Amino acid sequence: MTIGAKDTIDILLVKKYATLKVDNPQIQTSMINPEKMYEAMNDYAQMHLAMINMQQNLRQTCIKAISQNIQYRKSRNLKKKVNPAMTKPMGQKLDDTLEPAV
Repeated sequence: MTIGAKDTIDILLVKKYATLKVDNPQIQTSMINPEKMYEAMNDYAQMHLAMINMQQNLRQTCIKAISQNIQYRKSRNLKKKVNPAMTKPMGQKLDDTLEPAV
């Protein structure tokens, strides 16, 4: 298998473009200094890590403060009179005594 033009159209195209100069610039130096880019990425990563750590510490502090400030209250007031109709199952006779809700 050979490399090159095989028919007349390809041969004419090769002759035409062989004389043209193609400008393929290659950038030899980067516009950004790699060391400065590395330092900027490192600074960004450290700042992000510090923000995550600060958020976790704040969350733990809030959880501690909230848990120390919790005031446990009774779920119901036992001194309050309860309607006896609400405490007896259906079908039982209601009497005049007051019983706390269960």
